[in-house]
Amino acid sequence: MADEDPARAMRVVDCGPQSWYLFDDGENLYLDARYVYSALIDDSVLIRLSDAERAAYMEHGHAYLDRLQEEIHNSGPYVDGTPYSRRDLYRQDGGAARRRAVGSAVSAWRADRA
Repeated sequence: MADEDPARAMRVVDCGPQSWYLFDDGENLYLDARYVYSALIDDSVLIRLSDAERAAYMEHGHAYLDRLQEEIHNSGPYVDGTPYSRRDLYRQDGGAARRRAVGSAVSAWRADRA
């Protein structure tokens, strides 16, 4: 899908330290939300915010994303077929390229803050 093109430049627009990053690619907002399950699983999902999620972020800001990250974490996104695993762009075609784009955006954001 064009709106989820892994080659599209992303930039960090908000973050919850150690739990999530919000990215903008010029058209969409994406949330990279960390989840942990015991000592065996420590990963993240990347979802494109729906219109409703985007509106909630615009209304409630950072606090909304804190709650959404917690909801994602508690949903068991590491299990195939759960709501957030189905939306996880890292699990779809182009997932490796998206991880690289996200990593590059976070590196650039950190460098700008240094």
